[in-house]
Amino acid sequence: MKHFNTIFFLLLAFEINIYLTKDTKNAVVDNIYDIKEFKKLIRTKTNVLVCYTNSIKQASQVIKVFREAADVIKGQGTMVVMDCSGEAKKVCKKLKVTPDPFIFKHYKNGEFNRDYDRKFTVSSMVNFMRDPTGDLPWEEDASASDIVHVPDAETLAKFIRQESRPLMVMFYAPWCGFCKTLKPEYVAAAKELKGHSVLAAIDVNKPENAVIRTLYNITGFPTLLYYKNGAMKFQYEGDNKRQAIVNFMKNPSKPVKVKEQEWSEVDSEVVHLTTTNFDPVVKEEASLLVMFYAPWCGHCKKIKPEYEKAAAKLKSDGIPGMMAAVDATKEVSIADRFSVKGYPTMKYFTYGEHKFDINLREATKIVEFMKNPKEPPPPPPPEKPWSEEESSVVHLNEENFKSFLKKKRHALVIFYAPWCGHCKKAKPEFTKAAEFFKDDPKVEFAAVDCTTYQGVCSAHEVSGYPTIKYFSYLNKVVKAYNSGRTADDFIAFMSDPEGNGSSQKTIVPQLTDANFEEEISSKSAVLVMFYAPWCKQCKEIKPEYQKATNELKQDGFIAQLASVDCSSNPVVTDKYDIGTFPTFKLFLNGKFAADFTGKSTKDDIKSFVVDVKNRKNKEL
Repeated sequence: MKHFNTIFFLLLAFEINIYLTKDTKNAVVDNIYDIKEFKKLIRTKTNVLVCYTNSIKQASQVIKVFREAADVIKGQGTMVVMDCSGEAKKVCKKLKVTPDPFIFKHYKNGEFNRDYDRKFTVSSMVNFMRDPTGDLPWEEDASASDIVHVPDAETLAKFIRQESRPLMVMFYAPWCGFCKTLKPEYVAAAKELKGHSVLAAIDVNKPENAVIRTLYNITGFPTLLYYKNGAMKFQYEGDNKRQAIVNFMKNPSKPVKVKEQEWSEVDSEVVHLTTTNFDPVVKEEASLLVMFYAPWCGHCKKIKPEYEKAAAKLKSDGIPGMMAAVDATKEVSIADRFSVKGYPTMKYFTYGEHKFDINLREATKIVEFMKNPKEPPPPPPPEKPWSEEESSVVHLNEENFKSFLKKKRHALVIFYAPWCGHCKKAKPEFTKAAEFFKDDPKVEFAAVDCTTYQGVCSAHEVSGYPTIKYFSYLNKVVKAYNSGRTADDFIAFMSDPEGNGSSQKTIVPQLTDANFEEEISSKSAVLVMFYAPWCKQCKEIKPEYQKATNELKQDGFIAQLASVDCSSNPVVTDKYDIGTFPTFKLFLNGKFAADFTGKSTKDDIKSFVVDVKNRKNKEL
């Protein structure tokens, strides 16, 4: 028996040793020395994050965090450390990777996906590896720093129990459209309520947080619950707007639920259709407008009185036609039949045939339409993305941001959102300034669309639009640009970004077929340089021409230097018989005065303009 016990404990110790060895196995793949093995790895593993470094010592802290993240993400992704100063040097060279001292690159399904551009923390790396193609998690968004981001159920329970101030918790899912709409309002409310109350949020879409839905009875997103002294008082059901949330938190009260009367029960001239009567009614009517709606839809509630008013007007004025409505949440089969995707949707029918949809919201316009039903014109094409427009602005993304700026001595970067009004206003000015510097290899103007590349913008603490920053060799100098947003302002700044006191530049206006006559007529003296983009001599003369512009302005001389790109302005080019490039012509009070054929130096250009103008003035 004693012998048996000894064997049993030896076997038990052996099993424990195997288990511990297995459990403590390094989760990180260290150094792959053969390029074929590396390609095999990223081909066979679908989610790979590689830390390339040229100094293990300098990157030691980041690598430590990297290893901790690898332990958490084990089984969901593969994390690799490559020492490009050691035995993995050849692989790094073939991959053209130059870490300084480290760089993270992600590979998905055998191909490069993107550079890692988030925080170097365990939670950020884990979030990234769980969704490497997704949006930046809300808790990592710098603009949402006033929100308390709760990671899990245990922390949430403890937080609710210990928080003495009034507390609201938003339960959300990253994919939820209503959540995305609410987020900026919730952030703004949190900022305003700082010191008075607390706004928190938790992502219940994470697998580890699935239990929260049951514990807190979360059946839809977003759900906002109000707590006081550790106890849930009631659910917030007010408007999803900053001011409404602020008002509620300062004076919380239980919502009074009033049962809303169904629209079909309201006495009006609108005919309510169901599965039973839809087809017979629609087939009989020569002119029928049907509004598909949802009772909870805010836009539907807003249009209801206008729709009823229009229906009453049709009847009172004897206008032929019928106006009907369908509750799409009840009559799902009818809504599906006509591919109703949003609310309200208005469809026009003639004797049972669906002709087209309309998008009218006012009673008067609906009545006008029913008097003379015509298919509306197609909507205007969507606005062309800035990145698809031809300009000298370089558009950066997650893949090229660092590599591009690392090589640039002076770069001005605008972080923008396409919907932002201030961005739209700054865009043409920024583009003009970029055009001005297009032949200067030391200066670049770049742009980042923060709605598409959130990671880049978050990494550079962009919290509003537009945010404009100056970069010199990426990280050597980074500073905020806080000057004006005209082309002249951008040019003046980039002419002396280091503040060495060099003279400010004034932009040389680009004249076109459309504005040429108007511009030269509005100035007493204008010297125009006619050029072609491919002309080498034109490029060489531009700096002298620019200097002459600056000095004439500084001397207080009322004259302007301008230019015309003859490759895109044939009318002006033909009118003034431009055959060689560059050609200079001086205009006084809108009329041609003289050709400039002297040396293309700053002083000669200035002297010519001043001499001709003074001579003409004496003749007058």
